Amino acid sequence: MKILFIKALLDEVKEVTVFVDEKGFVTKVKGGVFKELCKEFECSDLTEYGVALPGFIDIHTHLRGLELAYKEDEESGTKAAARGGYTAIVDMPNTKPRINNFNALKLKLEKLNANAYTDFGVAISPPLDRDFNEFKLLVKRSEVVAVGELFPEELNTLPQVIEVMAQAKIKKPVLIHPEHISFISECEKGFRWLCRPLEAELKSLIEVYRIVSNNFRHIPIHITHATNPVSIVYAKKLGFTVDTTPHYIYLSNEEEYSKGCIAKVNPPLRHSSTRNIMTEYIGYVDAISTDHAPHSITEKSQDFNACPPGIASIEIAPSLMLNLVSKNVIDLNTLIRLLSLGPSKILGLEKWGCADTGCIASYTIVNLEKSWVIDSSNFYSKACYSPYDGLRIRGSVEATIIRGTVVHLNGEIVSKPIGKPFGCLNYDSGQPT
Repeated sequence: MKILFIKALLDEVKEVTVFVDEKGFVTKVKGGVFKELCKEFECSDLTEYGVALPGFIDIHTHLRGLELAYKEDEESGTKAAARGGYTAIVDMPNTKPRINNFNALKLKLEKLNANAYTDFGVAISPPLDRDFNEFKLLVKRSEVVAVGELFPEELNTLPQVIEVMAQAKIKKPVLIHPEHISFISECEKGFRWLCRPLEAELKSLIEVYRIVSNNFRHIPIHITHATNPVSIVYAKKLGFTVDTTPHYIYLSNEEEYSKGCIAKVNPPLRHSSTRNIMTEYIGYVDAISTDHAPHSITEKSQDFNACPPGIASIEIAPSLMLNLVSKNVIDLNTLIRLLSLGPSKILGLEKWGCADTGCIASYTIVNLEKSWVIDSSNFYSKACYSPYDGLRIRGSVEATIIRGTVVHLNGEIVSKPIGKPFGCLNYDSGQPT
C-alpha cells in the first residue's frame, strides 16, 4: 500500500489522502492529510508542489529506439515524457525495423518493458507486402492500442486495414497523417506551407471519408496534428476525432524561415495568420498531441532541403499548454480534457487519473503560477535543441505520478523504469485485475 497526499481538483481544490494498492489502483480517498499513516505505509507528500490533475497522455510519440536509438530511445524518450508531465504515451511504428511484424513488435516491447519510465501503448503499421494475415493477429494484441500514423504513401492500405479490423471486431483508433500525396511538393524554408497546402489536408480527409463510408464506418478514425481551423472543423463534421500540436499554435512559417531545420516539420508550419486563428479553435479538437519527432543534431544541422522534418517537444508541450491557461486562451478544464480525458477516451481507457476507488492513480502535478524560460540544453531527450529556446512561459509541471509512484519531481527523474503497457490494464466491476 502507498499513500499519496495531494491537492486534488474536485469540485474545488482540496487536500486529500489517496490510498494506492500494489498494482497502482486507488482503493480509498479521504479528505485531509493524515501524516500518522506514514508510520505504517510508504507516503509521498506532494501538496506543496501544486494541483494534481488527471495524468496526461500523449497519443502521438516517436520514441525511435531500436536501430534509430541514436536519435532517441525508450529510456531517454520516456524520461523526457515523464518530466513533461506525461503518465503514458503511444509510440509510433515508423522506426527501424518498422513495427508491422511480430519480430519487430517483440523487440520494441522488450525495450519498452525494460526501459520505459511512463506507461505506454504501441501503434503498428500495415504490412508493406499487403499480406494482412500477420497484421490481423498483431492488432489483437493488448499492447497494441492503435494503427498508424498512416502517412500519405500508406493511405491506399486503409481499406484493407479497416476490413481486417472489422473482421477481427477490433475498434482501436486508426491515426491518419492528413496530407494527400498528390498535393505534396517542396519549397525553400519559410514557404513550405505553399508546397504542402491546406488542400493537401482537405483532400486527405475527403479520401479517408470515402474509404470508411464505403466500408466499415464503425472503425474509429483519428486525424492527428491538424494544422489549421478548416481541417479541424471538417474532420469533426465527418465524424472523426482530431488533435493538433503546440507547434501549430505557437509557431509559423516565420520560425521556419528564421530557425531553419529546427522548425521544419510535416505537415509544415502555416502562415502566421493561420497560426493566430488556431488559438481560437483549440476547444474544437479532441486532444493535444506532441508528434515528438527527435533527430540527431547532426541531421538537423544539414542543409534545409536535405534535413529531416520533426519537432521534439514532449518535455515542454504540457507547459506550453499551461501557458495558454495563464493567458486565458483556454481554461483549466479544457486543458484537462485536451491532455488527459480526451486522449484516454480516444484510446478507450477507463478510470485514468481520477480519484475514485478503482481508478488508476496516475497524476500530473502543475504549478499554474511559476514563470520560467525554456532551455533545451537541460532536456532529458537526446534532441537537445528546440524552436522554443528562450521563450518565457507561465505554468510548469512539478511532478508526475504513475500508478502511485512518483517518477518525476521538481525537474528530476526520481524512480527506476516502471512503465507498463496500459492496454493490459483491465477492470472487473471497478476492481483492477
